[in-house]
Parts: sequence; structure tokens; C-alpha cells
Amino acid sequence: MFEKFEAAPQDPIIKLIGMYRDDPRVEKIDVGVGVFRDAEGQTPIMAAVTIAEQRLHEAQTTKAYVGLAGDEVFNGQIADLVFGRSGVRDRVRAVQTPGGCGALRMLSDMLFRIASERTVWVSDPTWGNHYPIFRQSGFNVAAYPYLDRETKTVNRDALLGKLSTLGQNDIVVLHGCCHNPSGAELAPRDWDEIAALSAKNGFLAFVDFAYQGFGDSLEEDAYGIRALALAVESMVVASSCSKNFGLYRDRVGCALLLGGSPEVSDIARGHLLSTARSSYSMPPDHGAAIVARIMTDAALRQSWEDELTGMRRRMRSIRKKMSAILRAKSGGARWDFIADHRGMFSLLILDDSQVDRLRRDYAVYAVAGGRINIAGIKDDDQLARFADALVAVVAPAHPAPAT
Repeated sequence: MFEKFEAAPQDPIIKLIGMYRDDPRVEKIDVGVGVFRDAEGQTPIMAAVTIAEQRLHEAQTTKAYVGLAGDEVFNGQIADLVFGRSGVRDRVRAVQTPGGCGALRMLSDMLFRIASERTVWVSDPTWGNHYPIFRQSGFNVAAYPYLDRETKTVNRDALLGKLSTLGQNDIVVLHGCCHNPSGAELAPRDWDEIAALSAKNGFLAFVDFAYQGFGDSLEEDAYGIRALALAVESMVVASSCSKNFGLYRDRVGCALLLGGSPEVSDIARGHLLSTARSSYSMPPDHGAAIVARIMTDAALRQSWEDELTGMRRRMRSIRKKMSAILRAKSGGARWDFIADHRGMFSLLILDDSQVDRLRRDYAVYAVAGGRINIAGIKDDDQLARFADALVAVVAPAHPAPAT
């Protein structure tokens, strides 16, 4: 039976993890894998998570199913965190899912039931798993312009120009904040224009919200979603707790939808639950229960928000230092954009030979295209070695621009 299979292509990031693990060089630097790391190079368990998990362990008396929708306290708290307590909150419905990927896939499968003829538009570039997720549901997937590869900033005119041509036969996937892989952010005025275009032309906004709190703040990072919610009749959001709660392996996500009325939202949620039932049936409880305890306990929530602020400040600090040291070592402003980006990632626009040379000659592991995880840099010594490697690999072929 299985002889009919051809070998499946290996996921490039999974392959990179293995290559880094097997590299014996002590000076190796991992800026490829997309997890937050502290100054010791660890992905820590947040203090609030440790306390909430212990309390959960002490209080939990059963492992029976929670239900199709998962933890309803969790669902309500994530809906509040994402949409705020605005006038649309009564039209928001939420379903716990196995991670942000699970939310993306469940929403995609649900939408395909009623909108199979629509085209799903993703940004150029976008997170690598967007294409297979939406294609596996059955959608045709196309790309809209997003990144100016010269300036490494959002190509605002091209982006808005393309979105202005889309309408009721289109679904537009937007990164809520901390764009992966580029790090280039939409400004509030961009979100306002996108919201106006969605309301006017009728395309459905599908927001991937994996990094709330990693950009500017929990509230500021939600600006785009809330601007859309106030302008449109319908939209969907896939939220993840992997990054901002550090619950990567516990797979904690939430699928959220906004309908034109509470009644319409209830019906849509029913179809989302039906989609879940035919897939994974019941979501895992543990991680969501931890988040629910943190969000409903004032002291734990404050602890969580404080630690999240520290994580965000660490990434911002590394960005500023990296930009400054690259300016000093290269003699130009080529890398100044790194300080302006948000979240864990920046896309350096490197070709395959440059990425290979970083790995081969300097033990620096980056994703194809030159996506780097800022939080992968442990200390100033690693930062200096990373900067030396990048300048050595890039400078000969591309002289730095004048300041």
C-alpha cells in the first residue's frame, strides 16, 4: 500500500533544526527557528504559567472532555483580548483550537463550505504554512504585494492598489502585527484604509494574529483588528498563545469570527464547531485552562503582562543594537530598517548562496531568503559575530549605500 508514496519533501525549518543540532561548532548561532529565547538562549516558562499550572494540577479532578468549543472562559478572555470591549463584542464568537495553525485550518475549512469559489490572497512574502493550509482546504491561493524589497518596508501604494481591486469573491489574509517573515508593519492609517476597502468592496478580512504583545503593546498590536471590526460586517481571526504565553508545545489557539448580527454569529459558530468535530473533535484542555486562570486572576495577569513587556523590550533592544553595529561595521545605512521592524523576525533578502555561506563558514543558521529571528541572539558577543558574518557575506557583492 504505502509503496505508492513518493518521498515527501522535508520542511525547510525542520531540516534547519536538525542541521543546527548536529553542528558541533560551539560558536554556532540559531537565528532561524521562530521561538522566543532569553539572554541565556532558553525559551523560558513564564512565571505566571508556572503558578497557574500548579494551581490547575492541584484543583483539577477529572480529565473528561470539556466540549467541542473548549474552555469557554478561555474563549471569552481571548475574544476580549483581541477585540477589546467595543460595540462589536456581542457579535464576536470564539472556539478554542489546537494552536494558531488549528485556528487557521478550521476557519479555512469552514469558509470553504460556503465560499469555495473565492480566492484567498496572502501577502508577498508570507508565512510559509499559509499556502498549504488554504490549499489543503481547497482554495485557490494568490499573492498581493506587501514588502518593498529595496527598503524592507511595506510597499503601501502597491498593497492598497491591489486590495482596491478585490471584492466579494476574495478573502484577504492579513498579519495582525509583527509580520512573518518580514517584520515590516502596517501603520494605523494603513489599517484604516484596508478596513474602508473591505467595507466598501466586500472582501473578507482573515487576520492571522500570532504575536499579540510582541510588537508595541497588547492594545496597540490589536489596532488593525479593531479598526476592521468597527468597519465591516464580517471577518475572522486566528489567534495563538504560543508566543505571548510561551505555550508552544501545549498548542493553544482560538478561532474567532465576527458576524453581521449575534444571531448570524451563532449560526456561523455552529458550523465552525461542526468543522472541528469532523477533524480533531475535542481540543486539548491543559494550555487553555492555564491561560484562562492567568487572565481571570489579577495578580497572575499583571505578572504575565510584565514578563511579556520584558520580552518585547528585549527584542526591541536587540534590534537597535543590531542596526547600530551593522551600520558601524558596514559603513552604511543598509541595515537601519532592522530597528524599525517589530516582533521576532526581519527579512534580510539574501540569496541561497549567502544563506548557505552564513551556515557553512560562520555557523549562523538563518531561514532561506534571510529571515532571521532577532530573539535568537543571546548576547553582545553573539551579536558582534553575527554582524561580522553578515557583512562578510553581503558586502562584497552589494556595496553599502551612502548614509
